[in-house]
Amino acid sequence: MQDLKKNKKRIANHQNKQMDNNVIEQEKHEEEEYDELNRGCGSKQKSQCSNNNNNGCNTNHNNGCNTNHNDCDCDCDCGCNTNHHNNCGCNTKPKCEPCEAEEKDCVDNKKCGPECGNPLVAPKFSTANSVPFAIEANRVFDTMMFQTFTDAIAPNGEALSFEYDVVEVRGRIPRSGQVNVTIEKICMNYSGVVIDPGCTTLEDYDLQPLDPEVGRPCETNFEYAVCGEKNIKCCNQGKGKNVVYKQRGLTVTVEDLVLELRGKCGCTEITVFAYPAVRGLGGQTRRCEDVEFIFNTLSAPICLPADGRSATLRQDFQTDLTVDCIGKAILKCVDDDPCESYYDLCIPNDIDLVLCLQCVVSTLINEQIVVLGSSDPVKPRLVDTFNKVCDFKTCGPKNDADNNHNGGCGCSR
Repeated sequence: MQDLKKNKKRIANHQNKQMDNNVIEQEKHEEEEYDELNRGCGSKQKSQCSNNNNNGCNTNHNNGCNTNHNDCDCDCDCGCNTNHHNNCGCNTKPKCEPCEAEEKDCVDNKKCGPECGNPLVAPKFSTANSVPFAIEANRVFDTMMFQTFTDAIAPNGEALSFEYDVVEVRGRIPRSGQVNVTIEKICMNYSGVVIDPGCTTLEDYDLQPLDPEVGRPCETNFEYAVCGEKNIKCCNQGKGKNVVYKQRGLTVTVEDLVLELRGKCGCTEITVFAYPAVRGLGGQTRRCEDVEFIFNTLSAPICLPADGRSATLRQDFQTDLTVDCIGKAILKCVDDDPCESYYDLCIPNDIDLVLCLQCVVSTLINEQIVVLGSSDPVKPRLVDTFNKVCDFKTCGPKNDADNNHNGGCGCSR
């Protein structure tokens, strides 16, 4: 029985040795085949799949390295540099962004131009060197000016109030009680001013509105065509005819208005936003984006031609938004939080927002006239964006000495 066990053990060991030998021979055979295949890859392919463990590749061809140059699936980290090739020998060539911006040429920031500029001023000339010019233009036949102001109201005609938001307190304020604030500056922020001239009439004349459109933002000039009517009595005297001009329903709307109040309480600086609002029942306020200014009727006589010529009625508006004096403002702390405190501002008399209006009304007639003027044209300011490459001189006779060879017209280098 013991001999049988020993024989079985010898048979098993013999079989294991034969299996190990078969595996080794099979692996050798596969390696020889793999070497034969690698000869077609060239020396570069061999260097990529070496025994170096840092590249993630080994001699076992089952790791994903084969004769296909694009199928080397090595798991390598690409460092943050400008080299687009990794160091593992793979052909994936990952792209890496640089860690820092490369410094190129640097220049100092140039200062912008001045905030204020000078308008065009015509050069002076005398009658001795002046030249007569025959032109056709609109001549002012008569003109007058209205100056008035009115208080702001809400768009629905209700009384206007304001809602205050304390946005910044730079300094110390007592945590209990209330303090007086002196308002030093008022800034007005709005997106546009819309003028609606309402109903414009001239006694016994029909007016035909001309462009621009009524209600367009930032439009300040409004013109009307006036058909002429002859008045024998005034015409024989060489005078014009007076007619009554009336402007009813003139309304100005200020859009998206927000007031910025800047004041002080001792050395503490305070900034407050004031939003137009309507006060409802129970003292609750409702904000409104726009405010309106409705003016009383503007009326006065203006002169028209008595010889029957047609004319143009022009209205030129100028507006100035302002605030009447703010006498007293009270500030108090309503929520004293360790991280951030909240304040409330009260102006007992509220804010009186006022719009000043100037309206110049003129009657214009078209005439051919002769005026004296300078023969030299007005010279605009030169903005040298061409860097002295182009020459826009007046065309003249060709000059062989001129490098342009085109009589001074066109560009030359």
